[in-house]
Amino acid sequence: MVRIYLGIGSNLKNRRENIRKALALLKDNKIRLRKLSRIIETDPVGGPKQGKFLNAVLEADTNLRPRKLLDTLKNIEKQLGRKKTVRFGPRTIDLDILLYDRAIINSKELIVPHPRMNERDFVLRPLREIAPNIVIPNNKMKTVKKISRIQEIAGDLKKRGKTIGFVPTMGYLHEGHLALMRQAKKDCDVSIISIFVNPTQFGPHEDFKKYPRDLKRDEKLARLAGVDVIFYPSVKEMYPEQYLTYVNVEEITKGLCGASRLGHFKGVATIVSKLFNIVQPDIAYFGQKDAQQVKVIQQMTRDLNIPVKIKMMPIVRETDGLAMSSRNKYLSPQERDDAAVLSESLRKARQMIESGVSSSPAIIAHIKDLIKTKKNAKIDYVACVDFNTLKPVNKIHKNTLIALAVWVGKTRLIDNIIVK
Repeated sequence: MVRIYLGIGSNLKNRRENIRKALALLKDNKIRLRKLSRIIETDPVGGPKQGKFLNAVLEADTNLRPRKLLDTLKNIEKQLGRKKTVRFGPRTIDLDILLYDRAIINSKELIVPHPRMNERDFVLRPLREIAPNIVIPNNKMKTVKKISRIQEIAGDLKKRGKTIGFVPTMGYLHEGHLALMRQAKKDCDVSIISIFVNPTQFGPHEDFKKYPRDLKRDEKLARLAGVDVIFYPSVKEMYPEQYLTYVNVEEITKGLCGASRLGHFKGVATIVSKLFNIVQPDIAYFGQKDAQQVKVIQQMTRDLNIPVKIKMMPIVRETDGLAMSSRNKYLSPQERDDAAVLSESLRKARQMIESGVSSSPAIIAHIKDLIKTKKNAKIDYVACVDFNTLKPVNKIHKNTLIALAVWVGKTRLIDNIIVK
């Protein structure tokens, strides 16, 4: 069975009785009702002068395929006396498919998500009542490649008082990225993401050229996450000839990944500052997996007075605990199995802390011993630092970041926990 959301409305004859009869007929047609919103009275939208509607949204499960579901709804409307009227005219009953699972359908007969649902308060209000955390797939999502065009879009949104949630990515999206996008959609009026594999944050012998890229795949996933706009610039667009300006955040970039990836955070700070200036977000979303990166960006926005709130979201993990990463694609089956030791070692470290161990050297030694049991794993670093300053600590305390970087085969993976 798939989860569906239907809009239901009536403004002729006994409106409430029409809705009751429609619900009964839905049950008789292999549509299992789960939730019904409150029935609200609203003014008609468009069409000739007519009476007010009673509207509601229902959540249901069904085995009917989309086209068969549409035919079933039309048949129920006909049974209850709906006749062909002018567009947006009065009707005894109106049944619309708002959402069909996470499907995006664009056919002559059916468009899902419903093309006008985001413009209809009488749909969004009851939908949020029964499904407050739902993300509506966006079949109107745009992909923009030029800086001038995305600036134009952002400027227009600002003029209209809209808030912008922004998720910068390097593409090859996974559930970690999508969780950030769904949060941006929940918090803000408009969600924008960037997909840009930034050359300035890769070292000379790193994986810039082979970093996974698949725009078609990313567009589909972003659309399902409700993204409104993808900014997909070229390297030439972001770094034209004679480009000479870079942003360097000092001190907190010296340790952890900054020690083994020289120049990495200079590239990160530069591209993120450029993206913030271009997109003008109100809130920008980053994952905790890149905890040092989050602190660098927070420091940069404070120091440069960039008016954006930085929101860090929890790490999203695979079923065996491995932190989701686009680079996981590089791992062979055996390496993939060995990589699970990263999260396992952090989980054991947390258990040690909860049992009373507070010595950082003891925690680090235990993590290293576990990782060394895997033949494909080679440790870059394991560290315990204060999450505010990123300076090493000898004793674990509240807000300690336990972070590690490990080469598994030829793939460098990172992970961390924050002691609460």
